[in-house]
Amino acid sequence: MKAAIEIKNNQIKFNRFIVALAPMAGVTDFAFRKICADFGADMVVTEMISLKAIYNKSALTQKMLKEISSATKCCQIFMHEADIVAPVLKSDLFKDFDVIDINCGCPAPKIVKNKDGCAMMSDLDNARKVISAVVNNANKPVSVKFRLGINNNLNYIEFAKMCEECGVSFLTLHARTREQGYAGEVDKSAYKKLIDAVKIPVFWSGDIVTKADAEYARRIGCAGVMIGRAALGNPEIFCTLKDTTPPYSKIDAIKTHLALLKTYFRNEKTLVAYFKKHLMWYVRASKNASQIKQEILRFTSLAEINSLIDSLK
Repeated sequence: MKAAIEIKNNQIKFNRFIVALAPMAGVTDFAFRKICADFGADMVVTEMISLKAIYNKSALTQKMLKEISSATKCCQIFMHEADIVAPVLKSDLFKDFDVIDINCGCPAPKIVKNKDGCAMMSDLDNARKVISAVVNNANKPVSVKFRLGINNNLNYIEFAKMCEECGVSFLTLHARTREQGYAGEVDKSAYKKLIDAVKIPVFWSGDIVTKADAEYARRIGCAGVMIGRAALGNPEIFCTLKDTTPPYSKIDAIKTHLALLKTYFRNEKTLVAYFKKHLMWYVRASKNASQIKQEILRFTSLAEINSLIDSLK
């Protein structure tokens, strides 16, 4: 059987319906990406990486580029300045990644205020310059993730066609507006409209929770789905959507996640503070989950975390 995703001469080909891990800030760290790949994710996407921070030689941001998963590896970047693209992308910093994704959909106020994320949809002339710069300098396939629009301007079709003209390989639509954030339901009709409007593959992002959701996306012509919030503490979602057997238990996933993060965070206090949110997601389906979460909130040491893990069934 051919690989699900083939990349050759900076071109990408999807040989079957793709189930991917969506980018989530503060969530899709290298360890979680590795685990989701183990559980069947065909492609995994990093947290959003500030290209401006990389340009300014931020050691912390460069550290976020660590990658060890076995899946197709995608790095999501954000910026609004076309002139900083070439110097960064021509470096070796992104050599471990197969695809570069441009974030044009983040609704966070601090991102939008800085003209990044979804704000890119309000200035198509500048977006064209930035996206073209990435396509021309990435030396690998480029994708763009975006929303229906911003400030009540539902220009996602126009935006998508511009991306296609720039040479983007595929698109990912989160069918909510910037103002909706993550509230309410996605506009399911928007995905088919987009598929009909462009010639390049389209991925569905938003509210994919069940196999039936993914099957609907496949049936209307999507090349794949991006799994975000449904994957929090739940790497088994990829097995569910692909009808495969989990490679190991959730407890082993927790242990693996923590062990890998120990190689990244050298300070125990920082590691504990970071991992507690992941641990609360991992246990949310457990009996007495609310009580366990309250206990986790009080943790200040790895010993407490390990004790809880050992007590889980």
